[in-house]
This record gives sequence, structure tokens and C-alpha cells, in this order.
Amino acid sequence: MSKVTPITSTLKPAPNSRSRTETLLIEMRTIAGWKIPPFQRQLRVNEKVREIAENIRHEGGVIPGVITVGILKGGRDAGDYLIDGQHRIEAFRLSECSEAIADVRFMQFDSMAQMGEEFVQLNSNIVRMRPDDVLRGLEASTPVLSHIRQKCPWIGYDQIRHGPSSALLSMSTLLRAWDGASGDTPVSSRKSAIHLASEMSMDNVNLMIVVLALCYDAWSLDEASKRLWGALNLGVVMWMWRRLVLDTARTGNMRYIVLRNEQFKRCLMSVAANASYNDWLVGRQMGDRDRAPAYARLRQIFTRRLLEDKVAPKIQLPGPAWAKG
Repeated sequence: MSKVTPITSTLKPAPNSRSRTETLLIEMRTIAGWKIPPFQRQLRVNEKVREIAENIRHEGGVIPGVITVGILKGGRDAGDYLIDGQHRIEAFRLSECSEAIADVRFMQFDSMAQMGEEFVQLNSNIVRMRPDDVLRGLEASTPVLSHIRQKCPWIGYDQIRHGPSSALLSMSTLLRAWDGASGDTPVSSRKSAIHLASEMSMDNVNLMIVVLALCYDAWSLDEASKRLWGALNLGVVMWMWRRLVLDTARTGNMRYIVLRNEQFKRCLMSVAANASYNDWLVGRQMGDRDRAPAYARLRQIFTRRLLEDKVAPKIQLPGPAWAKG
């Protein structure tokens, strides 16, 4: 553990033997030894952080609140991790004080997953966390999330920026789109992303990964394709994949075509190449107003491509009631 200087001889009451709180005199070299855990939120230096820095400077080096440091003693991840107080520590750096007084709680953990759960509990009690912030903290202890990230590293938790090294799609958007595509009408699921992650089976996740791989192969990281990863287009495409590829039963009025994954991917490539559709997607949302027009355009693009590929002399795609009118 990093060396720190206690300025009191009395420890504050701790909830258990794995946690202790001390009032410490810390220096820059102290905080340099605190690692940032993988579930930590992105550091953003805003006006509030600069205000705290000014207060620390004015008070002669007093960091407000309690800083929480997690300790892992064994394994490849062994070390001291800054669980809570990242922005206050950054304010200390900005204050230009050489040292500061801080209440620091040290907690011992058996795994990074256990530490992530503590992070979620701490921040849920203090401030409202975005769904993706919570999912990031739960990834290590939620097998389906870690599996999705392993197979699809372009799925992320931070603010999405479309570029060569950034995520294409947020995890919460993905989970809601996939769940919403399972019903008769594609919607953005009203269930919380955290609930969806906890209840999804690995078989269901593997099906989602199949269609994600098709989308990625067809759309990739192209700047022109960034709108295709939005909730509206992705949700309708997932709904179409379930009916055209996954569900091969054709009974009653369901006489539309059955596609293979490769044929579906070629249709997605035509979607990416359709500049008019990409332009139309600007500002569109998954809702009654935009859902039917989006499907009508996708249906036209799919039909054209399937006819070009001579998949069948006549192409029939689903004509649900929600898409008419």
C-alpha cells in the first residue's frame, strides 16, 4: 500500500475488520500510487472540479469528503485502487498544493468484481449514476457483460465517440434494443439495463452477438455508418434478423423469405451504402413516428439487394400492422 502520513493517532470507527478510515496528510507521490480501476467513470474536469480545486487552495490543502481506496493483495491485479474521490483527487492536483489533509477509507477486497460492486453501491447512494456507469461497475461480476465485451470490444460504457479507437455503441442502448426487438413490435425496452443484464441467459446473449457481428462486418467503423448504430436502426435491424434468419417457421400468414446470415449481412452492406437512408436517420428516435418509416426504407433496401443477388424471383418480407399506413 502507498505510504501516507497519519496526522491523528485515533482511528475512526470502521464497519468491519476489512475497512478502516484514517485522517492523513497526503502528497502527490501518495496519490500517484493509487491505480484507477477498470470500472471507474471517465474523468471530466469541469467547472465544479475547478471550484473544488480553488477551495482546497483557499483552505490550505483540505480535501472535502471521504476518499475510498480499495486494496487487492493478491493476483495480477494486486494494488491500491481509487474507488471513490477521483474528481476530488484531480482537484487536489489542480490546486497546486504540495500536500493535503484527507479522510481516507481503506477497504480490502478479494477480487476486482467485489470492488466494482462497492463502487456501484457508493455512487448509487450519493449521486444519480447513468445506466452505463452502473453496468461498467458490474461487468466483472456479471458474466453476460464480460462475455459481450470480450466478443464485441466495440461495445462500451462511456460517452460514445465514433472513431478508430472508441466504442460504437453503449451497453445500455444495446441491451434495450435487443430486448425490445423480441416482441411483435420493435421498441426500446422499458426494463432497466441493469435488470436486463441480470436476467439474460448466455444462450440469448450468444444470439445477440451473432447479429452484432453481422452488423459490425457490414458497417464497421466508417464515419458514414455511425448513425446505423443508433437505437432506431439497430432495433429494427435486430427485429428483422429475428424474423428472417432466426425464426425459420413459416405457418399461416408468415410466408415471407428465410435468409441465411451471409445473405442478411449483404443486405446490411447495402444499408450502409445508402446515403439517403443515412441522412434520413439524423435526429430519428425509436417511437411510433419514426419506426414505420425506418422499416419501410430498410425493407426497400433489403428487397433491392436480394433481387440483385437473385436469392428468389420474388421477395416477400414481413408486413406487420405497426408498419402500415
